[in-house]
Amino acid sequence: MEHQEYLGHRLIEVALLPARVVYLIAEDSTSGFRAAVRAATQRWGGMTEPIIEASTDADTGATAELIRVADVQALVNVNANPERAQELADSWNLPLVALDAMGSTGIWQFTSRPEAACHNLIGPAADTCFRADPEGPLWAVAVAGIYDAPDEAAYQSPVIPAQDTLLGAAQSTGATALQQGMAGFQEHQRSSQNVHDELPIVVVVARPDSLPDVLWFWNARALRLHVHTEMPLLLFPDDAPKNWTNFARDIRLAQVHSGLRVQPDVVLISQSVAEDDLHEAAHQAGLVASFDHELRHSRLAEAPEPLTYAINLDVSSGWLFDRRWGAMKRSGFHQFAGPSRFDVKLPVTLQHPAAGLLRLAGEPFNGLPKHPVVARMITEQGRGQIRLPASWHGDQLQMPVSLPWLDWPRLTLTIPKLVEVVPRLLDDATNKFELSTPGKIGVTITQQSDIGALLDLLVVESLTALKTERTEHFIKALDHRLPGRIPLDEAKELAREFGGRMDRKFRSATNALNHWRPQQVTPALERACEQGWAERGLGLDCEQCKLHSFIPLQASTSQAICPACSAPDRYGRDNGKSVEIMYRLNGFIDRAVDNGVLTHLLVVAALQKRAPDSHFLPGVDVVFDDGDTKEVDIFGVYEGKVLAGEAKVSATEFANEGQIRRDIELSRRLKADVHVMAAIATSDLVWQKRVPSGTARPSTRHGRSNADDESRSSPRNGCHPADVPQCALVRSLPHRGS
Repeated sequence: MEHQEYLGHRLIEVALLPARVVYLIAEDSTSGFRAAVRAATQRWGGMTEPIIEASTDADTGATAELIRVADVQALVNVNANPERAQELADSWNLPLVALDAMGSTGIWQFTSRPEAACHNLIGPAADTCFRADPEGPLWAVAVAGIYDAPDEAAYQSPVIPAQDTLLGAAQSTGATALQQGMAGFQEHQRSSQNVHDELPIVVVVARPDSLPDVLWFWNARALRLHVHTEMPLLLFPDDAPKNWTNFARDIRLAQVHSGLRVQPDVVLISQSVAEDDLHEAAHQAGLVASFDHELRHSRLAEAPEPLTYAINLDVSSGWLFDRRWGAMKRSGFHQFAGPSRFDVKLPVTLQHPAAGLLRLAGEPFNGLPKHPVVARMITEQGRGQIRLPASWHGDQLQMPVSLPWLDWPRLTLTIPKLVEVVPRLLDDATNKFELSTPGKIGVTITQQSDIGALLDLLVVESLTALKTERTEHFIKALDHRLPGRIPLDEAKELAREFGGRMDRKFRSATNALNHWRPQQVTPALERACEQGWAERGLGLDCEQCKLHSFIPLQASTSQAICPACSAPDRYGRDNGKSVEIMYRLNGFIDRAVDNGVLTHLLVVAALQKRAPDSHFLPGVDVVFDDGDTKEVDIFGVYEGKVLAGEAKVSATEFANEGQIRRDIELSRRLKADVHVMAAIATSDLVWQKRVPSGTARPSTRHGRSNADDESRSSPRNGCHPADVPQCALVRSLPHRGS
């Protein structure tokens, strides 16, 4: 058996929930509403599936927010115009499926019948649970649902109440088919800290077949919290206050106390009943009018007080906030370098085989980019356990599963390393790719040394000062002699081939950098020597052949000998006193600096200092499916996001707005989350005048380390956030003082 490297014990949060949908009905269609309720009642957690009218203003921001918070997986067209349905599906970025095609393959199919989660829907206990008459009043359908039991259990299933008044108390006690279908389904995390532990009793009073009222009630109930906070939500017909003996009791039965009392206690809401009639309904229930026009909380009084009420207050804060759906349980995971199997501990136990969405989050996935190709890498060894490809849901790995699977409850995951992830990301976004010339040089340097040394004071400046200027000088000479006759790419190739014949430059700490003292420059040069980027030696100016030579320290002798003509001479001295130590780049680093690789590596070092678990390639040539060929300076994963961008010596090179837009477009085509623009030397004036709207501008804070400022913003040029990566600027400021 092959031995696998053990990487440690990790914790994974395992959430299980049914796939859920939003139903689209034609405007003013009560038959569409009944059909949507019937479909939702047959699904586990169907009470949390919104129903939307396909009206002219269905695509408002409020509706989009409701659907986003509901966190549904598809739009089901019940009876709306197909073209309008497709338009709305595209607007909400949801797959569209017809009501009669819900049994077809798709993520929306990964749910189960509600009786798989609750034994009260089938069997001896089912007669204590109510369902609505399919042809009954609309309010009763919204409250209890239209439940169709399986044929073999039709005689032991929820009953239609003898009188609709029984649905009053049933709402507060959870004794309806819709509420029983919620068994084992809940939310396990919320983002809002403004949701109190106590919310008012919301009573919707409606005419029996008022579609606007039942839709408001249905969607408010779908999104209310079901565990952390309870917002009692009731629906009554407009004749209930006068004709129901237990109307007041049914309202009080819904009240939940947790140490705080909300004022007002009850909010009456209606779109079909006049306010005077609502006041009369409140009087019939023994409620006292409140003078508060917004919700507030106080400690419970020792002596019972009458319940207060208000009419048509905005209570949407009780549900319009993000939360994580599904019951959650933590599970241990022993991670190996390769496929790792672990026993999944589900938060709920279903009575029968069912399907659902398994969502995993936790330590093993931290730092991984949330891209589809990475989800496939994690689950490709466990394909027999999931029926559709895994995907990311925020930072959760989502897998549509049938329960139980073949080797239940074991799940096989492969947590890839970033060095494996980065090439797969490029392979997914391009037709082919390979390291560019700077990229190959940069990868070699990264493997052989610690590029973090580039961030030390004056190291970059020292390496640059010691560079033998081949390429730039060679290209300028060609252009001077043959102006405009040799393309830039060919000139660079000639420079690489013939420019290397120049002798490497060497200097002492005294004259390496202008305006810097030797005691400031020497530590930087010594740091470069530690990494093998530079070497120490002695200088020799031969009186006989007039050549200026570098003698490595290990090759020095007691008698200085010219390596060119072998004439005896003497080593160079500092101000005519002691022998002066010279520094020279090794040949490989000299060529790397001349080819601009230093800038790429400096950006990589700066990013890795901030996020040590990141990984980058310092230069890649890519070919897209349309044959377009491009070069990207930096590509990799940074803080769990795909990053791509350009690295320049000077920020003035970004002054061309068209160039910036082309760079960002390249990052978008590479499916990057963040676009980086990096420069060693910057000019704020250039950025203020030329950077297009939405691109991050440099900060004005100055400091001593390379690349110490970063800002990000989302582009606002009318582009969808999913289409354009974030922009980031990593700037390296010239050193100012020791």
